[in-house]
Amino acid sequence: MNLYKLTLTTIITRKTFIIFAILFLVLPLLLPQVTPWEEKPQLLEPARAQTAWSMLWLLALGWLFFQAASFGDRWASRGVLEYVKTLGTGRLSQLLQIWLSCMTPFIGFLVGVVAISLLFAMPSNSEEARMWVATNLQYAWLFLLVIAPLSLVAIALGTRINATAAYVLTGIFAIYGLFGIGYLDFFLSQSGQPMLDFLYVISPHYHLADLTNRLVFKLGALETAVFLKSTLYLAGLGLILVGLACSLYREKK
Repeated sequence: MNLYKLTLTTIITRKTFIIFAILFLVLPLLLPQVTPWEEKPQLLEPARAQTAWSMLWLLALGWLFFQAASFGDRWASRGVLEYVKTLGTGRLSQLLQIWLSCMTPFIGFLVGVVAISLLFAMPSNSEEARMWVATNLQYAWLFLLVIAPLSLVAIALGTRINATAAYVLTGIFAIYGLFGIGYLDFFLSQSGQPMLDFLYVISPHYHLADLTNRLVFKLGALETAVFLKSTLYLAGLGLILVGLACSLYREKK
C-alpha cells in the first residue's frame, strides 16, 4: 500500500480544495474592487497581492493543519499505519508520505498565489517590478520554512491525540509566532521583566516570514543579509520541529 497515494486520493475525493481554488481565483481580483480604490489607483495592485497572501495564510491555518492532523489521527486509529509497517514502510517514511500528500495540493495554491501576485499585481515601473518579483520569491521561501515543519508536527500529534486537539495546538503555536509575539514585544517594552525577555527569546518568531507589508507598501525585497538571517533562523526552528515530530509520531494510538 502506498500511503502517499492513499492520502492524496482521499484529499481529492473530499474535493474541499476545489472550493478554495475557486475562491483563490475570484477573491484576490474581486475584493480590492469593492474598496474605494479610485481615490488611489496605485493601491489596487498591492491590495490584490495582500488579499492573495492573506488567504494563503488562512488556508494554511484553517485547512492544511487540520488535514495533516486528521490524517495522522485517522490512519493511526484505523490501523492503517500498523498495516503499512508490516509491508516494510518505516515510521519516518510513513510520516513523510502523509506530509507530502498534504503538501502536494497546498504547493499548488502557493504557486497560484505567486502567479496572481506577479500577473495581476505587478508594478508597471521596471525597477519596482524586479523588486516585486524578488519580494514574492523571498516570501514564498520563508512561508514554506514556517508551514512545512508545522504540518509535520500536526501529523505527529494526530497520531497521539485526537485530530481536533492536534490541530488546535498546532494552530495556536503558529498564531502565537505570527501575531502573539508582537503583543509580547509590547509588554516587554513596557515592563522589562527578565521572564518576559526570556520568553520572547525562546518564542517562535514566525512574523519574520510575513512580508505582506513589504508588498502593500512596496518596500522592496529584504536585504540579502537580513533574508539569510531569517532563513537560518526559521530553518533552524524548523529542524527542531521536525525532530519533535519524528519523536512524537507513532503507528498506533
